[in-house]
Amino acid sequence: MGKFAAVLVMALAGLLPTHAWSQSTPTSNTTEKTPATLPYANMPPAAVPFGRYRKPYKEWFVDESTLDYKGAARERTDAELTALKTVNIGFLGPLDADNVDSPYGIAMLHGSQMAVDEANARGGYEGKPFTLNVHDDLPLWGASSMAIVDMVYKDHDVAMLGSVDSASTHIELRATLKLELPIVDTATNDPTVTQTRIPWLLHNFPDDRQQGYALADYIFNQQHLKRVGILQVNNRYGRAGKDVFFETARRIGHQPIVEVWFAPDATDFSEQLETLKSSGIDGLVVWGNAPQAGLILKQMRAMGMQQPVFASSRACYREVVTIAGPAAEGLVSISAIDPTRTDPAWQQFRQRFLTRFHTEPDAYAAYAYDGMNMLIAAIQTAGPNRGKIMDALRQYEMKSYTGVSGKAFFDYTLNNIAPVTFDRVHDGKFVYWPEQRTDWKGKPAPFLR
Repeated sequence: MGKFAAVLVMALAGLLPTHAWSQSTPTSNTTEKTPATLPYANMPPAAVPFGRYRKPYKEWFVDESTLDYKGAARERTDAELTALKTVNIGFLGPLDADNVDSPYGIAMLHGSQMAVDEANARGGYEGKPFTLNVHDDLPLWGASSMAIVDMVYKDHDVAMLGSVDSASTHIELRATLKLELPIVDTATNDPTVTQTRIPWLLHNFPDDRQQGYALADYIFNQQHLKRVGILQVNNRYGRAGKDVFFETARRIGHQPIVEVWFAPDATDFSEQLETLKSSGIDGLVVWGNAPQAGLILKQMRAMGMQQPVFASSRACYREVVTIAGPAAEGLVSISAIDPTRTDPAWQQFRQRFLTRFHTEPDAYAAYAYDGMNMLIAAIQTAGPNRGKIMDALRQYEMKSYTGVSGKAFFDYTLNNIAPVTFDRVHDGKFVYWPEQRTDWKGKPAPFLR
């Protein structure tokens, strides 16, 4: 049964009335409590292993004991942290221009810094300013372990935010089992990050499960395609995302007929496209970054391939249209945010970000801004004690948070399982709409809103 063997198969329940959780963030921050009746990771009924036939004998990640912590971090005096004249927060993200993920890391840093500066303008923590200690997430396996050690013993950080690369985030998690440093992860797509049951991380970015479930449902149950191919970037981002989509598609009865990959720096996709063309696909899923997605679309249409194309959230950038031109028309992808929203929280954040950084905020900036505000709110509640800060973050279990990125809802692994947004390129522009799910018979299915 693979990665999804242990799941909870139950119907969704309605939300209870809202109430305020914190008064320390400038965005709309409310919480809503839901009974423990959500399927793990908000898995659609059609994707549950053997879900049409029987209920699993064991269910994981579906109650308050999922992230139980029984250590001594709450009782530590943390005298060195209390004595500091600042409240220090660590940041880890890819920032070097040679790193392919640096655009996401830089956006994440900008969003984080904005939240910190705005918190300081409100008085910081009991008059002490928050300080962001920035570390570049080097493209070297294991480097993040050195960064997180420095955060604890050199920078004296009370918590950290990061990173984009899922391998780095997994290493952070293993290190913090000893270091006990709260982590707010605002960018990783890898769903296995929150499957570790390590009680030191909150994850607010829509992961590959949410994206893969949504794409599979849309392609097969709503668009009724049957012979789909996959073209993925050959790195952890591409492999993890493809696996979720593939498994979901297989379980709803439409296993992709062919899958091929390309190198992260590839520019010629003719060989892969010839393989896909000869396979007789009626649709293509691309899991990769925007530059490659644009080139794939351009080369695909030049070869006479007119099949519809679907993509993961990293393809939802203007760069795709710039590169592909008219060939981008009709591309459907997942978007982690809807930038056309008109609510005041998003519009005000967008204007402040644009004024300061002279560029539009993307999903990585927005989720980092929200994640840093959640972390700052936890520090305001708990004080400079790492164990109590994590306890404050853990209060988000089964509750929602509304920020500039939209509405997040956290399961018992502290993972955001809220619905995602779709977008389609129409007349050279992105048009957005909210995810709608169906059951295995193709009928509308309940979904957390």
